[in-house]
Amino acid sequence: MSLIETEIAKVRSRAYQVVQHLQQQLALLEEAVTAGEWTRLHQLERLREESLEGDMRLDRRCARILALHQPVASDLRFILAVMRMHFYVDEIGERLATIGRRLALYAPILPSDALQKMPLPQLVQSVHRLLIICLEAFFRSDTERSKMIDSEDNAVDEAYEACMQVITQAITPPLPEKQATAWIELAIIVKTLEKIADYALDIADASIYYAEGVYYWHRFARRSESHS
Repeated sequence: MSLIETEIAKVRSRAYQVVQHLQQQLALLEEAVTAGEWTRLHQLERLREESLEGDMRLDRRCARILALHQPVASDLRFILAVMRMHFYVDEIGERLATIGRRLALYAPILPSDALQKMPLPQLVQSVHRLLIICLEAFFRSDTERSKMIDSEDNAVDEAYEACMQVITQAITPPLPEKQATAWIELAIIVKTLEKIADYALDIADASIYYAEGVYYWHRFARRSESHS
């Protein structure tokens, strides 16, 4: 194995470790939301902090290859794709920690019967599934899977709309100020989860760029199809 191949293998290993930390966050979020164990969500911040060292190591490894080994063609595309994927993974990890902190604070304020009407567990599960599929496609260089994620993305959109409908109906006067604030915070959380799904699409786009050497944007492709 050549030196550049060894360095690429190390980057792949580091990237996989970073993704494993993110998967732990996602699994914890899904389990806690499904069970309504809101205080457990504080652990998301601890998991986020534990992942930061791995994040820095991956950044340094990518920078080292670009600075010292002059990768070309597929090796260069791989490094650029990993850096792009890592940017979105880092953003998702930070947002999950924020979601956990805010849910733990505001969900207990809301009436349990009203909260149970909102398909928040389904939204979290849909986002989790979409993201895992996109990450697996990235590491397997599975461009066909990266392009065929419409059903998973549609499930996120449907759960998002259903959650927002419940929140809109709940914020009607008379409503205690604390509850109104909690519902608004919940709306922000739901929107953040929808944004994480967008990041998953961006990761899928990065995997297509690495494997095929072409730029592909899911959202642009869908806009083009809708206007054709």
